[in-house]
Amino acid sequence: MHILVAGAGITGLAGAWRLARAGAEVTVVDPSDRIGGMLRTSLFAGRAVDEGADAFLVRTPAALALARAVGLGDVMAHPARRNAHIWHAGSLHRLPSQVMGVPIDLDAVEESGLLSPEGLARLRCDLVDPPSVMPPGDVTIAEAVGSRIGAEALALLVDPLLGGINAGHTADQSLAAVAPQLDAARRDPSHASLIEACRAQVGAARAAGIVPDAPIFAAPAGGGMARLVSAVAAAAEATGRVTLHLGAGLKVVEPGGEVVLSDGSTVSADGVLIATPAPAAAEALAALAPDVASPLRALDHVSVAMVRLALPAEEVGRALDGAGMLVPRTEGLAVTACSWASSKWAHLAPRHGDGTVIVRAAVGRDRDQAALDLDDDALVARVIDDLTDPLQLAGGPTEVSVHRWADAFPQFRPGHLDRVTASEDALAQLTPPVAIAGMYLRGVGIPASVTSANAAADRLLAAVAAVRPPPLA
Repeated sequence: MHILVAGAGITGLAGAWRLARAGAEVTVVDPSDRIGGMLRTSLFAGRAVDEGADAFLVRTPAALALARAVGLGDVMAHPARRNAHIWHAGSLHRLPSQVMGVPIDLDAVEESGLLSPEGLARLRCDLVDPPSVMPPGDVTIAEAVGSRIGAEALALLVDPLLGGINAGHTADQSLAAVAPQLDAARRDPSHASLIEACRAQVGAARAAGIVPDAPIFAAPAGGGMARLVSAVAAAAEATGRVTLHLGAGLKVVEPGGEVVLSDGSTVSADGVLIATPAPAAAEALAALAPDVASPLRALDHVSVAMVRLALPAEEVGRALDGAGMLVPRTEGLAVTACSWASSKWAHLAPRHGDGTVIVRAAVGRDRDQAALDLDDDALVARVIDDLTDPLQLAGGPTEVSVHRWADAFPQFRPGHLDRVTASEDALAQLTPPVAIAGMYLRGVGIPASVTSANAAADRLLAAVAAVRPPPLA
């Protein structure tokens, strides 16, 4: 059985490794000259610092399980600091205990000073007078959550957090696709209050033995996410069944079963796992499955940039006593979030590099793309201006870098999951069988990507087995 995997990012590599372990011969193709896709790590201020994602969730187990399986179990690090802040109205406010942005400790919300008295009163209404009518079906986060906790709490607590997941806007995002935990909470028949339903989720987790203070995120220590990519690729190749072919990607899967690469060559395969971004997947499927290609092509995407700054410690007046800060869109800043990397990760502390403090600022989100039109110098200047007050900067950085990710984050509109299921079912019936994987399907982030790869590999193996003739006795 020969499977072609299109895409050498973490999704494609994880899928290739799973396929090979099941006995398939696998060829991985990618138009880039390097593996890893959006997971990149480079030397910055004397330390290996990620250019994109710098951690993955451990409560969604797929990524951690993969890291352990490829030999990284003993080198995983967890954030040294977990508490985050919200920058609002000229002050940093500690993010209170919450479930996907919905606060569960309202006294802590009041103490934070984040909400106005009116906003706090509206938030408390969910406890005493929750709405009796629940919006039906898959609705937007704003419609389902904003109607329960109020517009101010939505804008200052939920939107910065959930919007940060895929650079989206809660007014347009599918609740079921982006925040299934909140979707389950709003449907909890035992609690009319969304806040009470979220509290019950936390209580159930504790009763199940999940430690509330256990680490939420993990990353390979020292080498960043590039270390995870390299380890998965090495494990896949070590099976003896995986071949990496860089510099040529998948162009199209023809109706007759021929697989054409971007360099004009063809590949014979019993099945195809497409682990590329949605636009590339749509082009590859345009001839074979136009009804699947169409919704993939129509999927909206948002571009972002990550700006890394190395700051002399004496120039930072604010004690960076946390993992970072979120910036509500109501603040009018280009920066949407800022990771205080040197405080968040012990291995990125000043003593491990050139003595500077490293921060990583994200720019760009749905309905807010204007700053990305700036050139690199202007974008860095804008970021420094945005961070001057929150970090009390007295001077400029000694080193900077800008990393742009065009159309990086898919936007999940209501009904997204139903469209994905229909596409997956249609692809399994094709010849050759095709499976799609990636964070544009059921969630962004490394765990979602690995989960998607595992599921796609399993679907493909089953589909290929169903159409291949049995071996001769």
